[in-house]
Order: sequence, then structure tokens, then C-alpha cells
Amino acid sequence: MRNKHTHIILFTLIYSMLIGGYMLTLISPRFLGADITPIEDIFYQNSKMPKTSAFNESIFIDGNNTFTAKAISEGWSGDGSLADPYIIENYTIQAISEHGIEIRNTNLHFIIRNVSITNGRSNYYHGFYLYNVTNGVLKNNTADNNLAGFLLVNSNNNTFSDNVAINNLQGFRFWYSNNNSITNSTANSNLEYGIYLDNSNNNSITQNTLFFNELGSIFEVDCVGNEISDNVYSPETFFLESDSGGFDADGTFTLSWTVSQNADNYTLYQNTGILVENLTVTEYNMIDLSLGTYEFYVKAFNIYGEVDSNIITVIVKFHINIDGNLDFHQTAIENNFTGDGSLNNPYIIENYEISATIEHGVHILNTDLHFIIKDVTVNDGKLNKYYGFYLENVTHGRLEDNTAYNNLYGFYLKNSFNNTLLANTAIGNTNGLTLNCSYLNFLTANIITDNRHGFSLESSENNTILGNEVSDNTYLGFYLSSSYNNTLTDNLATGNLNGFTLSYSDLNTFTNNTANNNDQHGFRLLYSHYNNLVENSARYNQKYGIYLEDSTFNSITGNSLEDNGIGAIYEKFTDDTDYPDVFLIAAIIFIIVLLSIILIKLIFFIKRKNIKFFIPKLSLKKRKE
Repeated sequence: MRNKHTHIILFTLIYSMLIGGYMLTLISPRFLGADITPIEDIFYQNSKMPKTSAFNESIFIDGNNTFTAKAISEGWSGDGSLADPYIIENYTIQAISEHGIEIRNTNLHFIIRNVSITNGRSNYYHGFYLYNVTNGVLKNNTADNNLAGFLLVNSNNNTFSDNVAINNLQGFRFWYSNNNSITNSTANSNLEYGIYLDNSNNNSITQNTLFFNELGSIFEVDCVGNEISDNVYSPETFFLESDSGGFDADGTFTLSWTVSQNADNYTLYQNTGILVENLTVTEYNMIDLSLGTYEFYVKAFNIYGEVDSNIITVIVKFHINIDGNLDFHQTAIENNFTGDGSLNNPYIIENYEISATIEHGVHILNTDLHFIIKDVTVNDGKLNKYYGFYLENVTHGRLEDNTAYNNLYGFYLKNSFNNTLLANTAIGNTNGLTLNCSYLNFLTANIITDNRHGFSLESSENNTILGNEVSDNTYLGFYLSSSYNNTLTDNLATGNLNGFTLSYSDLNTFTNNTANNNDQHGFRLLYSHYNNLVENSARYNQKYGIYLEDSTFNSITGNSLEDNGIGAIYEKFTDDTDYPDVFLIAAIIFIIVLLSIILIKLIFFIKRKNIKFFIPKLSLKKRKE
């Protein structure tokens, strides 16, 4: 038996070794088609392989000796003398890992020509970079999309001619470099300057073309004696702005723009059309533009080209801000309001669209003139806490068929009386319609929907609220706080937290109102007394039709209170617990009954097991005793 096991183990070992050897052959270089070559030979062969890129490598030279050695290795003609300069030509270089051509610390004579260097800018590399260099000539070269197209540092007596520098940060930059020349070259569309001279003196910059450089054609810092002449310039970049900002209230504002260097004249465009041509000044006054959105830009011209300014947008959104009767008269004249402010001929303000982003849309205060505001829309005051329509200490106003949306308050009356709000709409505001310390106002047929709070009366008395619809507001529908003797008739409140809520409000009358399908109660009275609720409908609310909390002596007659979630009416006082939640109680009872049944069954089961297993033990114990 032992011999049999030994043979099996031996056979397994031999078989595993054979399989392992075969697997090693599969991953060997020879099997993969590679010759077996020492590592040193592989590196040597790779270093001698021809490059597949169409671009040449960057060139770096530091010192005369290095220049001579490089010329020999690259096969450049010349010997570095004045009569026979080295010639570096016909290269295409991407400066993605170092400067394209960098030459340092040499006074040998050389010419670089017909060389193109690109794409150094994203990696902070320059195109042609000369440091402490003299006697260089750069001709017919191109530098595109580099940090500086051509950079000289501490370099003198070099010549640049017929070169092109485009789309670099700077086209040509000289730094502490003197007695150099740039001629017949092009520096266009660079992100800063075409030619930048920093502490560089007595250079000659002549007969060059410099177009569309973002910050300017030629810029000098701490320079003296530079000859800059006979260059061709396009108009340079400039900027347009408006003294109104993005919004204007009356259509009258001033457009102004910075000077475009080299410009002969300007053309102003409005909404892509020419507004005025051949301007030689840098501002223009807009007067009495109608409501709307306007785009403006300016084009600068000279005989060589043109350049556009930035585009600005001005939205003319009318705001009404009136303080006092005299201001009302003046505003009416300025804006051609009809009427004279009397009872029989009220001022009429109509057909405006107002954005309340910078102030209240309509703000009238301290006036007792007669006026009508109708068909006016005010929006977007919520973010900056502005109101749509705001009447403060105002009488005899009439707001009709207006819309307020996305404001802090849609309609807000403060310390105002004898005003009428008819058929207005407040939607999407924080507060839809609010009266604060206001009385004897008439509010009818207004629609207040999808606000945070709907229709509120705060410390307001003797107002008539008739036929309004307050629906789908996040919190309260109609809300009376410390308000007395108001009459609410034929109003609809649905889809709110509560339909009608009274807090510390007495002596109000509710007749024939509908408060159906609200999230809690149809009517909720809190510390409110002597109110009359007559022939109202409060149905399909999720809790009670009418909920009274510490509220006494209220008359509740003839109301329809069917089909509410918990009940028709509930009255609570401070020493009472809150109304019972019958659904929760039923669930608790069901759980208790279920647990009781399970417990009873478990007890019977245990008793049966005790009889079977524990009786003998008990008997044994007695015998031991």
C-alpha cells in the first residue's frame, strides 16, 4: 500500500515539473519572437533607432565650444565667423518639453532661418530664446503658441527680420537687451503684447506689422532711446461699459468705452445693427429707450483694420418709486401717465413689465392721490428681498389685473387704507398678499397660489375680503394675526396647510367660504374669540374641518363639515391633551393583541416541555433531600 502511494506522489511531481517547464518556454523571449540579446545591446540598438516623429528635437547650446561641437554633429555649415556664420535652418520643432531653440553665452556669428517652433505655451516654454548672446541673425522664422515667440535676455546686437510671431503670450520680448533690431516682422494675435521691451535701450523697431494683440502692439518699461517708427498697427483692444449696469429703469443711460490705440473712428452697434458711425469720442448717451433687452458693442477702425469691443447687455425694466403727492405728479409728467390724480380722473399706470432685481417693482408711499395700476407684471425680487407691489401709507389706490411672481412679497400694504385690489395674481412668491396695520381695504377676486404663505392680515381691521382664491401654498392659506372686524366671504382655500387660520384675532366674520382638501384643517382658531363662522364648507381636509384651540365664544352655525380625515370639529383647551390619533391607537392595539397571542402560545409550549424534561429532576431532588 505504501509503495502504491509513493509511486503516485513521484508521478505527480514529475508531471508538474514537465508542465512548469513547458509554461516557461511560452513566456521566453525566443518563443515571443525576440532574439536573445544582452540588455546593453538592446539599449544601444534603441538609441540608434530612427525617430518616427515628423518634428525635430529642441536645440540647446551653451557657450562657444558647445556651439562648435553642435554644428559639427548636426552638419551645420559655417565656422561662426562674421564672414561665414553658422547656419541653422529648416527645422520644425514642438517646444513641449523644453524651449524650442535655446542659445546661451556665445558671441559667435550665426543665422537661424526657416525654422518653425510651436506649442510651448501650455508648458511655459519659449520659442526662440537667446541669453547673453551677440551677433545672432533670425530671419524668416515662425513662433506660434509659445510663452514668448522670440525672447532676448541680456543680449545685444542681434537682428530679427521677416519673422512671424502669432498666438504667443508675447510675440517678441526683450529684457535688458540693447542695440538689437526688429524689422519687416509680424506680431499678430498674441495674448498680451506684440513687442514687449523691458529695460532695453537703443533698439530699432521699424516697418513691422502688429495686429490684434490683446493688450497692445508695443509696450515699453523703463526704456530709453528705442527707435519705433513706420510700423503698421490695427486698432487695439478696448472695453465698453454702461453707467446703468445690467438694468436701467428709464431707458436713459450713457455708454462709454476706453480708447482703442491707433483707431481713427468708432461705430456703435445696437442689437447687431449700426446705431451711429464715425464717432471720434468715446461715449454716447442713450435716451428714452423703451422696455426691452438691448445688446451693444463698438467697432474701432483705421486704414489697416478694425477691432470689436466686448458686448454688453442692458435690460430696460421700468420701476415705479413714488414718495408723496408732488413726486407722484412729477413722475406722471415724466412718464406720460394719464389722469390728474383726482377721484374722477385718477392717474393710470399700465402695461409695464418690471424686474425687481435692484429695488421694489412698484413702491408708492405717503400719497392720497387717486390712481390705478393695471396690467403690470413684477418679477424676480425674491433673491434680493424686494417686493412686487408695495403700498406704504397710501389711500385711494386701485391695483387691478396685475401679476407678481418670484418676489419676497407679491403684494404688500402697510399702514394703508381705502385701497382696492381686484383680480390680481400672486404666484411663486415667499408671501403672496399681505396687509400690515391696514384697514378699510377691499380685496376681491385675487388669485394667490404656489407661494410659501398665501393671504395674510397682520394687525389689520375692517377689511373686506371677497371671492379670492388661495390654493396650493406651502404653508398657510388665509392667515389672520391680531386682526379684528374683517369680513371674509365667498373665498376658496384649498391645498394649503390650513385653509383659514386665526391667531389672536377676534370679531371676524366668515361666510360661505370653502376650505376643502387642505393638509391639516379647514379652519383653525388659536386664542381667537367672538368670531362668526356661518355656512362655510370645510370638507376633505386631512384632520378636522374646524379646530379650536383656547378659542371661546365663537359662533359656528350652518357649516358643512363632512368627510374630514379625523372629524368635523374639535375643541382643545390648554389643560387638554391634543386630539387623539385614531389610526395610531388602532395600530398600537393591533400590535398588543398580536403580541399577546404569541405570548400565550409560547407559555403553553414551555409548560409542555417542562412536564417532559423537568419532572424527573424534581423527583431526584426530593429523594436527595
